[in-house]
Amino acid sequence: MRTRVILPVVLWWALLACAGRRPTNPEESVLPPPPTPPVVPLPPAQEGPMTLERAVTLAFERNPSLRAAAERIEVARSRLSEAASAFYPQVAMRSSYVRTDNPAQAFGAIVAQRRFSPFLDVNDPGIVENFRSEVTGYLSLFRGGQDAAGASAAFHGLQAAAFERSALRNALGEAVVATWYAILGAREQMGAAQASIQAVEAELAEARKRFEAGALLKSDVLSLEVRLAAAREGHLRARNAVQTALEGLRTLLALELGDVLEISPDPPVGDDCPECTLSEALARALRDRPEIRAAAELAEIRRRELQSEKGAWLPRVDVFGSWGQDHDTFEWDHDQDNYAFGVVAEMDLFSGFRTKERVRAAERRLREAGFLQDKIRREIEEEVRVSLLALDEARERVRATEASSAAAEEALRLVREQYQAGTATVTRYLEAEAALADARSRSISARYDVRRAEARMKKAMGFWK
Repeated sequence: MRTRVILPVVLWWALLACAGRRPTNPEESVLPPPPTPPVVPLPPAQEGPMTLERAVTLAFERNPSLRAAAERIEVARSRLSEAASAFYPQVAMRSSYVRTDNPAQAFGAIVAQRRFSPFLDVNDPGIVENFRSEVTGYLSLFRGGQDAAGASAAFHGLQAAAFERSALRNALGEAVVATWYAILGAREQMGAAQASIQAVEAELAEARKRFEAGALLKSDVLSLEVRLAAAREGHLRARNAVQTALEGLRTLLALELGDVLEISPDPPVGDDCPECTLSEALARALRDRPEIRAAAELAEIRRRELQSEKGAWLPRVDVFGSWGQDHDTFEWDHDQDNYAFGVVAEMDLFSGFRTKERVRAAERRLREAGFLQDKIRREIEEEVRVSLLALDEARERVRATEASSAAAEEALRLVREQYQAGTATVTRYLEAEAALADARSRSISARYDVRRAEARMKKAMGFWK
């Protein structure tokens, strides 16, 4: 006895719904904009004065470039899983409906439905309806190594994405440190400018008294006023430099408008660049710089892609199967189910030179990756050499400017005594005061240039990778 089970109507309506309805309004055919990605909550910023170590850590946690790079790693991970899907069977379910009066198709449907009769007119079987529901399966056994090469390329793509994020992290660390010392340097420049303002104001007050007493020329008073205006201008530039650097640091830390950023005035401890020779720095850079390793992963990706393209010359072997039923109504009848299993092998004999050109293009991409790898290595070597030279120069400048600043202070002390005794002109005093202000400014710049040069050297060696 045949057992009939009505197929779920929900399945059929689901299949119809996948096709969607035809829009009646032309505006409905326009695709909606992509949804806005959810806002990921950020870790709270530290309250109170911020140290350099905390600033670097916070930048690594909150900087949008690093967070975007982390998402690219997850994209690469998904591509690896997608490539690995080629090693699993592919299973699908489908239903179809056919209505025909074509004798060949109608006769085949009647036989599949087990309704053949000797009295059937094969040339004119009439109109036949056929409902077929089936489950199909497919598995690739061999594709010339293309699937394995594709999965390997996806794996190296994941590695390359991780190294690219590491390179961004290394550059971000250097940017935070350089901006930090720019803030501290600008603050010291403000202090030096303020000291210069106070010194000139004191001399200007004394000069005005002497002018009123008839012991000093009006031109001398005006010269002091000009010098005071210049000192105030220097203070204004230093104050603006502080604010500009603070805004740059806020951007690096991804702070919001309402977040308070207060920099600790204490200099960082243990932030010195380790001493090393040029050969040691080069060896460390070539070992640790993520750009080198990312370029190597790119070359490996191109090598796997070449293997995949060459696999198109080889045969492909697949197995397939299906199980289902044909019926003249939308019902399921266990007596009318059927199956088919098989193996198919195919090989391209001539593809219009498509495979040959694809292999040739893959070979060129592999060579390009090799040249790019060499270019990155040379650029990193240059960066290490230039950074080491800049660090040596900055350290020499510190020693030179410290001596210059000490000499300028002593010179100003002597000239001030001479000026107050009336043996030196106001012009000579202004020259000495301006020389001291310039020496102090250059000394401050040199000291913080050393810190920035050390940060650049660390970045060149991959310190923050």
